[in-house]
Amino acid sequence: MVDPARSGVSITEALLKDKRITREQLRDAEDKRLGARRPIHEVLIDMGFLSEEDYLKSYSTACSISAYNLDKEKKDPAVLKLLSYKTAKMYGAFPLRLEGRVLVVAMGDPLDLNSKEELETIAEHPIQPILASKTAIGACINEHYQANDQIYEILKNIATLSEGEIADVGGQLDSTVVIDQLADDDSPAVQLVSFILSDALKNRVSDIHLEAQESGFVVRERIDGEMKEIATFAKSLHPQIISRIKIMSNLNIAEHRQAQDGRARISADGRDVDLRISIVPTIHGEKAVIRILDFKEAKIQIKDIGLDPPELELFMRSLSKPNGMILVTGPTGSGKTSTLYAALNHLKLSKKNIVTLEDPVEYMIDGLSQIPVNPIKNITFASGLRSILRQDPDIVLIGEIRDKETADMAAQAALTGRLVFSTLHTKNAASSITRLFDIGLEPYLVASSVVLVVAQRLVKVICGECKTEHAPDPKLLEKYRVHIDELGIQKFHTGKGCRRCRFTGFYGRTAIFEIFEVNDAMRSLIAARASDDELFKEARKIGFKSLAQSGMRRVAQGVTSLEELARVAEVWEIDERMHQLRRPGANIRVLAAEDDEGILEVLVSRLEMAGYEVIKARDGEELVEKALKHHPDIIITDVTMPKMNGFEATSILKKNLETASIPIMILTARQDKESELAGLDAGADDYLCKPFDKDKLIARMKLVLKHHQL
Repeated sequence: MVDPARSGVSITEALLKDKRITREQLRDAEDKRLGARRPIHEVLIDMGFLSEEDYLKSYSTACSISAYNLDKEKKDPAVLKLLSYKTAKMYGAFPLRLEGRVLVVAMGDPLDLNSKEELETIAEHPIQPILASKTAIGACINEHYQANDQIYEILKNIATLSEGEIADVGGQLDSTVVIDQLADDDSPAVQLVSFILSDALKNRVSDIHLEAQESGFVVRERIDGEMKEIATFAKSLHPQIISRIKIMSNLNIAEHRQAQDGRARISADGRDVDLRISIVPTIHGEKAVIRILDFKEAKIQIKDIGLDPPELELFMRSLSKPNGMILVTGPTGSGKTSTLYAALNHLKLSKKNIVTLEDPVEYMIDGLSQIPVNPIKNITFASGLRSILRQDPDIVLIGEIRDKETADMAAQAALTGRLVFSTLHTKNAASSITRLFDIGLEPYLVASSVVLVVAQRLVKVICGECKTEHAPDPKLLEKYRVHIDELGIQKFHTGKGCRRCRFTGFYGRTAIFEIFEVNDAMRSLIAARASDDELFKEARKIGFKSLAQSGMRRVAQGVTSLEELARVAEVWEIDERMHQLRRPGANIRVLAAEDDEGILEVLVSRLEMAGYEVIKARDGEELVEKALKHHPDIIITDVTMPKMNGFEATSILKKNLETASIPIMILTARQDKESELAGLDAGADDYLCKPFDKDKLIARMKLVLKHHQL
C-alpha cells in the first residue's frame, strides 16, 4: 500500500495543516515506519498521535471524499464470496453490495490505486471504494464473514497439528461409538477443536468450558481447581464448534433446546483420554463443558493419593475388613473418586466380585462391573443397589448416598457381609454421621455399619521451579498459631510464578485428609446420637487429625502455602472447633485491665491465641464495673491506671462478696519488692513483672486457676 499525494494535496500535509499532528510527531512516526509497509497514518494512530476520527475528517476534506457510517450502509451477504476473509483482512476492505456490476467496497484509503486494482482482479468486478474507519471495517469483517474463514485466521498463527496428535479411537463408550464420519478432519472447525483439546491436555486441564456470551464465544479452562479464561472468539464461531463437539460424542446436532450428555475418547501423545461432555442451552446459545478423564487416574494406587504413613495404615486396616461401610466425604472436585478408585484397584487384586453403581461412570476399570445410573431406564441408586445385591457382590461402590432408601440398603448390605463404599457431601468427617441421621438412618444402623469416614480436600502444590520463602499475612499466622507452634514451623514457602506453572506459582494438587475411625467407644456415642463435638472429642483420644492439621503438615513440608490452605473450604470452622476442644483456656473468661492500648492488644492477642475469652478494661473504675457485671474467671490488671490504680481496684473487688473469689493477677512494670508486697496485701493472688513471657503468663494463670479449683 502507498501513501501518495492526492488531488495535489498529501494526506500528511493535510494533517499538518489541520493541526492534527506536529512535524516532530510525523518524524517519529516515519522513523518507526522504516522497513514496514504500512500507511503513515496507521503508524500515527498506533503511536497515539492521531485519532481515527481526526484522520477521516482531514482525509475527507483534502480529497473531497465523504466518510461513511457502515452501520447505516446496506450490506448484501452474497457478495462476501467475492472477497475471502483472508483477502478482506489483508487489504482492510469490506465488500458491501453490488450496484449493477460494480462492487462497493469500504476501505480505509479509497485512493490507494494499487490495492483497488488488485481487489478488482480478485473479485472479477470493477470496484467503487468508499471511505470508512479501519475499526468499523474490521468489526464488519468479524461480524459478517463465515466462521470457517475466521477459524483460518486463528489457526494461521498456530503451529500445524501433527498428524495423529489428536485422533479418535474406535470402540464402544457408554453405548456411544466415537466416529468421525460426519465431519471432514481437514475442516477448520475440526482443527480448532483439536487444537483446544491438545492445548488442554498439555496444560493439565481438567475441564474445558465453551460458553456463548452476548459479546462473543469464550473458552475457559480449569487448571488445578481454578478457572481461567483462555480465549474469546467471534460469536459466529459458536455453532460450528458446538456441532463438532456433538459429532464427536454422537449427540443430536439438530437439538438446541434440551440438555444432552455424551462421551468421546481421544488419543494424544500415546495417551488414551476419555471426554465426558455436557451441553445445555443458555440464553445466548448452547454451552458445552468437556471433562477430561485421563486413564492414569483410573489406575491410581493407594500409596499415591497423598496419605501420610499413619493415615495409610489406618485406611489399609479398614480395607482388610470383610464387611462394613467406608464413606468418603467432601465437596465436588475434592478427589473423592480418585480415593475410591485407588481402594478398588487395591481390592480387585483379590478374588472378589466388585460391582459399582455410579452417576456417571467416570473411568472404566478392568475387573469391575460398572453400572451407570440412568433414571430414564429406572436405574437409580436405590433400585440399582437392589439389583446389585442379587448379583452376589463381595464389594459394592455406591456413587453417592442421597436418600433414606439408599442409606438403608447400603447399611444392610454392610451388615450382611459386604464391604460398601460410598460418598457424602458434608463439611467434615464427624458431620457425615449426623448427615446419615438427617437422611433418616437409625443410629443403631449407623453405629453397626460404618467403619471409617474419610474427609478430604485438594490443595495446590508449590511449583518446584519457582519455589521461594515468603512471609505470610500476620492474620493467617495468628489463625494457625496453635498448629504452627505445634509443628515448630519456622519457614513458609510459595511460588513466584514461572513458565512451567503458567505464572501461577503452583503445579498440580495433592490431597489432605482427616480420617475418622469408628471404634467401640465411638459406636456407643453414635448409637446415643452424639453431637459432632462429642464425636470429635472421642476421635482425638485415638489420634484423630483434622483437615487443618493435615494441611499444616503439608505447609511444614513446603508442599503448599499457608494461603492455599486457608483457601480450602471449611478448614477454618473445623480448625476452630478442634482448638476449642483442645485448648486449656476453653470456656474461661479473663478480664484484662491495662491503660496502654498497645500492651493491652498484645495481652489480649496472646490470651485469645491460647483459647481464652477476653474482656477488656482501660482504667480501674472500668475494671471494677466489668468485674461486677461479667463475673470473669480470672482478672489480670496493671497497677498504674487512670481513675483508680490496680491496688485500689483489687482491694475493692476482694472486699465485695460477689467478686471476692475471683483470682486476680497483677501485671506491672514495677519490679521493686515494696510494690509486690502492696499488691499481695491488697488481695492479689499473683504478681508478674513486664515485659512478660507468653508461656510463663499462661503457666502462672493455670496455677492460679488450679488453686481456685477451676
